[in-house]
Amino acid sequence: MPQFKDFIDTAFIARFNWKWGSFSFLPIAFGVAMALVDVVMMFVSKLVHLGKIPYAVGLPLAMAAYTVQPYLFIKGMNYEGMAVMNLIWNLSSNFIITLAGVFLFKESIRGLRWLAILMSVFSLGLFAYTGGE
Repeated sequence: MPQFKDFIDTAFIARFNWKWGSFSFLPIAFGVAMALVDVVMMFVSKLVHLGKIPYAVGLPLAMAAYTVQPYLFIKGMNYEGMAVMNLIWNLSSNFIITLAGVFLFKESIRGLRWLAILMSVFSLGLFAYTGGE
């Protein structure tokens, strides 16, 4: 698997011990970083939908934010495969954006849906587990 080194490797990855026992949190960090890009894109889109940002400004802004995704995904694949990175990204994004919708935009989540949200956090922990590999 070819790897390229850049400022992320020296300024961010090399500075921390990403392993804790049998858990590796570096792929989770990349998934959360990609999810935060999703948050920017979806927040801008929501603000366009609500009429708080003009479409002509919001669409290019959301698209520009999303251009970072391939870079982060490729970097993440230096530490985990494509399938697992995609699942980590999706779970992280779903969790963070759902919480943002509930707490910032006052959207409603009820009943068993909260259990589903907790299960997604548990699933992220399972993806971080590297024991037995």
